[in-house]
Amino acid sequence: MDSQLHEIRFHGRGGQGAVSAAALLSLAAFDDGFEAQAFPKFGSERRGAPVEAYVRISTTPIRRHNQVYQPDAVIVQDSTLLRSEPVTAGLAEHGLVILNADRCPDELDDGTLRWICLPADQISETFLGRPLPNTVLLGALAAATNWISLAALEQAIGNHLARKGEKIVSTNIKALREGYRLTHELENTS
Repeated sequence: MDSQLHEIRFHGRGGQGAVSAAALLSLAAFDDGFEAQAFPKFGSERRGAPVEAYVRISTTPIRRHNQVYQPDAVIVQDSTLLRSEPVTAGLAEHGLVILNADRCPDELDDGTLRWICLPADQISETFLGRPLPNTVLLGALAAATNWISLAALEQAIGNHLARKGEKIVSTNIKALREGYRLTHELENTS
């Protein structure tokens, strides 16, 4: 990890796995030897409603317990949230946005942010049989930042999803690896 604290904000809709993704990232960071915390924020608890989740990863004890207002990275699991939610609010110049989309939106790319766009719904459909972008986007985060290892994410998925059966674990790990692989390809061709 290149600095002491990284803050990540997830934006999604109920049912897309934003809260689960935050939990998985936090568990993986802990397994990698870091201090970590994850927690959600949501209003009406219904499928499709906007949801936020937050993660902090640190080399030192984490004393903050508030929402993440100035993230180092933002993961947007539904591109329609770009029109309705301030998903990049507080993101530092050259901060990272990982977006579930076929392509990055030209009108939003003013050169001040680092955008990675992946068709995570399509990738997850291939591996999981339904549009559940969270593990694909976690793979992208791991590849783009090196804040967390792919092995720790795989272990977290294995531990967290074990009760759902080996098939769910293995397909989520495949989706994670594909997000990681595609992000490496994107980063190396840019």
